[in-house]
Amino acid sequence: MKGRGINVSTIPALSLVLAGLLNFAAPAHAQISALESPAPASSDNNAPVSFLADQVSYNKTSTLVTATGHVKAVQNGQTLYADKVVINRTTDEATATGHVVLLEPNGESVFADHAVLTKGMKNAVMEGVAARLAENGRLIANGATRTDAKLEDMVKVVYSACNLCISDPTAPPLWQIKATSVTRDLEHQTLEYWNAVMEIHGIPIFYIPYMTQPDPSVKRRSGFLIPSLGTNSRLGFFTEIPYFLVLDRSSDVVITPLLATKNGPSLDAKYRRDFNNGVLHIDAEGGFANDHFGNAIFSDGTFDLNENWRAGFTYNHASNPTYLDDFHILPNAAELTSNVYLEGFGAGSYARLDAETYQGLVASVAQNTLPIVAPHAQYAFVSNPDPWLNGRFSLSVDAFNVFRNVGTNTRRASLIAGYNVPFNGPFGQIWTARVSLVSATYSATHLYQQPNFSTADNVISTSRAEPYGALFMRWPFVRAAGRYGSQILEPEVQFVAAPVVGTSENYRIPNEDSLDLEYSDANLFDLNRYPGIDRLDGGERVDYALHGAWYLPQGSMIDALIGQSYRFHKDNVYLRGSGLTGNISDIVARATIIPTKYLNLTYRTRLDHNNLTPRMIDATATLGNKPFSVTGGYLYTSTNPYALYGQSTIPASYFVGRREITAGFTTAYDGWSVSANAERNIQTGRFDAINAKLGWENECSAVNMIFYRRFTSFNLDKGDTVLLIQITFKTLGNVGFSAL
Repeated sequence: MKGRGINVSTIPALSLVLAGLLNFAAPAHAQISALESPAPASSDNNAPVSFLADQVSYNKTSTLVTATGHVKAVQNGQTLYADKVVINRTTDEATATGHVVLLEPNGESVFADHAVLTKGMKNAVMEGVAARLAENGRLIANGATRTDAKLEDMVKVVYSACNLCISDPTAPPLWQIKATSVTRDLEHQTLEYWNAVMEIHGIPIFYIPYMTQPDPSVKRRSGFLIPSLGTNSRLGFFTEIPYFLVLDRSSDVVITPLLATKNGPSLDAKYRRDFNNGVLHIDAEGGFANDHFGNAIFSDGTFDLNENWRAGFTYNHASNPTYLDDFHILPNAAELTSNVYLEGFGAGSYARLDAETYQGLVASVAQNTLPIVAPHAQYAFVSNPDPWLNGRFSLSVDAFNVFRNVGTNTRRASLIAGYNVPFNGPFGQIWTARVSLVSATYSATHLYQQPNFSTADNVISTSRAEPYGALFMRWPFVRAAGRYGSQILEPEVQFVAAPVVGTSENYRIPNEDSLDLEYSDANLFDLNRYPGIDRLDGGERVDYALHGAWYLPQGSMIDALIGQSYRFHKDNVYLRGSGLTGNISDIVARATIIPTKYLNLTYRTRLDHNNLTPRMIDATATLGNKPFSVTGGYLYTSTNPYALYGQSTIPASYFVGRREITAGFTTAYDGWSVSANAERNIQTGRFDAINAKLGWENECSAVNMIFYRRFTSFNLDKGDTVLLIQITFKTLGNVGFSAL
């Protein structure tokens, strides 16, 4: 019988009911539907098999059924393709030849030149085998034997996840594993290699008598991960041998012992668990360094309580900072933060209740001076525009308790309420009227200690309220310039009125959130230029600026602003060098210039209003685009706020400016990526830090190299150097080396 689309419905074990061959028209469509949507895999040896073939013949004498031409057979969820399939009804055996393909229910394919199948396709003997696995994995073997659809024993095997060279498919792939035999456990999804050799570009690199590998389709499997090597001045030569342990479907742990020639040993355990409503991570480690045992723990968790509320925590602690330095954990970290919180999200609102502690890691900071913040409650709300004036109401409520073993203890409750109304003027002006009330009540002890060093009172209990009123106007003038784009010139002015905040009042109020004030174009029009409310920007003043922009075709643009502030009174609530101590403030300005899509220039500055001497400069430039770009930067500040820490008076070092330049580049092309950056202190004439990264990646491999060198001292060290090399063989794992 001939004709494409012949369909034969069968009964037990690959045998055919030949009587059906004479009358197949009626059930043909149902059988074709079954072939296009194969039934789920079954372990029934007698499950029916369905055929499609160009030609089917039956020899009554030999009881052989022969299907030729585009043969397709489906049984037990498996699909067999071949040029020719011969079924022996006596031995219940099927022989497939020519372009044999066995398609598994999970989508993986096994190719062969010749295959003999029995037991409902669950047993097979194959020649010239090739298997395509998940994640681009490929297996090639001279021969293979499948047993009960659970095990495949292959001989003279090559495995790789790399594509072959298009111009020369006979050339070896980038990497491959050759083994005398491989057992593929289909049930447990494991590959076992005997006498395996790892080759790079066909060159043998190392020999492994026995190794196992999870099937590439497996996302998580217990077992040893590839060890990493390294060397540094504190540990000497060291190696890490991680073991990945799957605990259940939602949790696992990585246990990593570290062996070193100078210090150690140490043991690290990273645990993670996914819940239906959250995640939990715990990283605990301990080890010997300088004949002393140290340990550390880093943990966090987040849990959704419902659609609007969630809770979480972080707990980080080290037995001592030296332990972290010895094992190069969290390099250059200044503190460890731990907290527990509850937060909620609503329509225009946010609420949070938390408690927070700190552990200092810097030798110059005493642990007993660091605060414990518990509890801390916050609530913020912004309304939709109202139907009367189109205004928005805002509310912020905050309360906290700050405790220090040595230092000021503060309890504060505050409420900030505001109302903003936008409206348009008759000549194109855009106005915003704002009113705000900042109120707070304080109770504090040990004000004479850090960070306040007050000379007024030791214990206080006081309240204050500061009302603000402001009227802001910007008046944009727009000019269409045809093929030269459009231009905007926009004067901006704001009048702010508030009671004057005296110096004596500031001395009586503890300062927890306004220790550092940076006056710039970013806060020129803020009602209070301090970052918090423990120090307030009071009195009447006028803020004014001129904003201009030129938008050109093809994305080019120039955007600039220059502004200043005038206060109608003088007081000493600001630090010298802040730019706000006189009636007339320093001049603040910014500019962004993008002449082409390949060049971006940004400049921000603050100038002394008396002589236009720069007090702050922050300039950056970027040249290029994604394939290749170069960046450069320059930073100058006339004061150093870090010098104020732990000081009862302003030290001379506060007025020692800071000048540094940065430069770097990045490039990415055809799988390669290279980047480098450098920071140089102009005043000292030394580099602060340099780093470089080199990476390459294709479909089966990745190589990453990172070099970092810090020249400045941290925690009384003499700098730091890091070299990391990581080679990834996809589907196999990573090989790492680090020098610190």
